Amino acid sequence: MELRKLTINDKTEFTKCLNEQVVLGGAIKGVRYEDGLDYEKFLEKLVEYENIPFTSYEQEDYQSVQFVLVNEDKIVGAVIIRPYLTKTLFEEYEGNIGYFVSPSERGKGYATTALKLAIEEFKKLNPTAKEVIACCYKENIPSKRVIEKCGGILIEELTGLVTPQKYLIKL
Repeated sequence: MELRKLTINDKTEFTKCLNEQVVLGGAIKGVRYEDGLDYEKFLEKLVEYENIPFTSYEQEDYQSVQFVLVNEDKIVGAVIIRPYLTKTLFEEYEGNIGYFVSPSERGKGYATTALKLAIEEFKKLNPTAKEVIACCYKENIPSKRVIEKCGGILIEELTGLVTPQKYLIKL
């Protein structure tokens, strides 16, 4: 199992994985995208996102690095890493790491592996960080368990129709 960056050759498989997540899984927490982009433009945007400098907690836009989770040459999910949180990301319960595993691949331990691999990549992208923030919905019991299995400690939640939770993982 590995995390790697998307390539032009991943178009068909990644699109299938993303569509499965949208249709069967609902929210997409592991991909940063803009509606209406074709795959090639999407890849270009990913490079732009990687090159956004972090200047302050107050800045509007933010750096993000996109990975896919690959098992035996098959894309089974996606991970996004935001090396530096901005105020907006923190307030909107986005966190440093977002991930998803395709619905057809769930229940195989892939999400735990994805988060562990993402934490290692995060350390490379922000070597001075002492912690990672990971978020999920309280109602998403599998994701909550994954974060807790990786050392996540609940630090905050909002109550409402759904309950977003914020976890701290010490590095």
